[in-house]
Order: sequence, then structure tokens, then C-alpha cells
Amino acid sequence: MVGVGVIGTGYWGRNHVRTFCALRDEGLIDEVVICDSDEERATIIASEFDCKFVTNAESLSSLGVSMVTIATPTPSHANLAISMMRAGLDVLVEKPLAMNIKEAEEIKAVAEETGCLLLVGHVFRHHAGVRKAAEMIRNGKLGPVRHIVSERLAVREPREDIGVIAALGIHDLDICTDILGGIRPVSIRGMANESEIKGIEDHADLLLEFPADISGGKGVMAAIHLSWRSRIRGKVRSLEVIGRDGSLYVDYMDHSGIWFYSHPNNAQGAEFGGFGAAPRERVEIAISEPALTAELRDFILRSKGDRNGITLNGVDVGIEGMKLVEDALRVTGFLSE
Repeated sequence: MVGVGVIGTGYWGRNHVRTFCALRDEGLIDEVVICDSDEERATIIASEFDCKFVTNAESLSSLGVSMVTIATPTPSHANLAISMMRAGLDVLVEKPLAMNIKEAEEIKAVAEETGCLLLVGHVFRHHAGVRKAAEMIRNGKLGPVRHIVSERLAVREPREDIGVIAALGIHDLDICTDILGGIRPVSIRGMANESEIKGIEDHADLLLEFPADISGGKGVMAAIHLSWRSRIRGKVRSLEVIGRDGSLYVDYMDHSGIWFYSHPNNAQGAEFGGFGAAPRERVEIAISEPALTAELRDFILRSKGDRNGITLNGVDVGIEGMKLVEDALRVTGFLSE
């Protein structure tokens, strides 16, 4: 029997449960076990998805569970990840991996010590549109990349543990480096506004500068806009990549394709949109599924030994994402030395 445990059944944890149960019904796993300290919530969700539930994570290994995902508040990630790996379970921890780099390195050390699989929930690395964008950039379809614009907006009350830079911006910081071939920015600048909770930012604008030698000698600028105050546009999840010869638009809420805008050698005549947008074509992605489904499918296959090779969201990706977040928090004044 192949069993999966989901620790934490809040908003995102519930999505884990729903997705794993769909993969269970597909026959990829046999059982899903929910773990939440709130017994009433666990009971309701277990009933909805026809799962078992427990209120203590330490009991999961005795129920035939061989792998777990951790979708609890960030301050609990380190202790839970370490205890689960010491119990012999493979682990996927939602991002950010931990509250600080020291904790993250401790989690990595335990993974190496126990030999357990450790992945981090950088779910958008598994987004079909992001993978297609990375491929097109790598193959030169856009020519030298000039700049990137990434927006991740929503309306919600601020979290008490982390602000928009760690909760939202970690995705965009990571994706910018990912689609540019894993190159780290040489500088990060930005501003952020504090929410009603002291020390927690709910709106931020970040500007990243990438090395000049990665894109035709001119460098790449990336602008990241983050907010939990999106009262005009509501939920926005978008990525624009502008190159010399073409540009891309990715809507993260669309898993079936992306848009390519053609403007070879920065052509600006009427044929290429004049003063408006360049002509566009839809790039369909024939075989795609929601990013969370792809991520959790990958986790299961790797845990079962049915998939090997380099992971998209291994522990080093999680740690580097945290370092970028800390750099951004530092320059916006929300992290002191």
C-alpha cells in the first residue's frame, strides 16, 4: 500500500488533500491520511474526501504513510520536516522551507543524514506555462531578454507569520532566476508598506538586476509587484517576458497555453502593432495539468522510485528562494542584520 499524509488542512493544505485524492482515484496512490490539530476541521475534510484523519503527526508512520506534505504555518515547518524524516518519511514542505536560513540548513542536513526525499513547494516551477517560457527563452525564440514584469496580487488579511515578500514574492523571485537559466540577480532594490500587523508587509515592489552577460550584453531588469491590497484588479497572477525579437505573456491561472508576441529585431511598424501591442499567437500546451497536480504527481513518483534525475524543486531551490527573500526583506527594511 502507498499512503500519503497531508499535515495541515488550511486553505492550501485542503488543496493538497483534494489533489492527492484525485491522484488516489487515478490509482497512483492507495490512501490519503489527513493530519490537523483541529479535530473538527480534520473530521469535516476527511468526510468530504473519504480519508482517514489523525490529530498528531507522529502517528502517521504507523498508518502505512510513506510520504507527507507539510502545509502548516511557516514557524512549524522545521520541526515537522525533521521529525517526519527521522520517522523515515519522504517530505514535501510548502514554501518558504523555514523561518530562516539556519533552520533550512538544519532540515537539509537531516535529509542527507536520513536519505529521505526532501522537496519544497515551489509549485510554479511545475506550471506548464513557465516550463514552456523557459524552453522558448533557452531556444532563443525571444532573442536577448530585455526585461520581465511579474505581478502577484490578491485581497486578503495579512498573515501573522510572514508578509507578501515571503508568501508571494518568493515565487516570482525564484521564477525570474529559473527562466533565465538559474542565474542569480546581482542586485535587488525595492520598497514595501507595512500592514496593520507590525513587521508584516502587505504590499511591495521589487526591482531585480541580472548580469549584463546573460542577454546580449545589456543585462535584464525584472520588476515584481506584490500586494494583498488589490482592490481594483482582484486576484492577478501574471508574467511578462520582453525580448528583442519576441515577448511572452503567462497567466498562471491558465495551464493550457501562453501568448507569444512577435517583433523581430524590435520591429515597430504597422505590421508589428505600430503604437499598440505586437501581433500575438497562442502557444498551446498539449499535455498539461494544474501546477499543483504536476508537483504532487512528481513527488509521489519520486518517492515510489518511479522517477529519478534532477528535481525542479529540491531543497537547494528552497534555500536559494529563502536567500532571495531575505535579500528583498533587507532592502525594503523588513529584515535587520
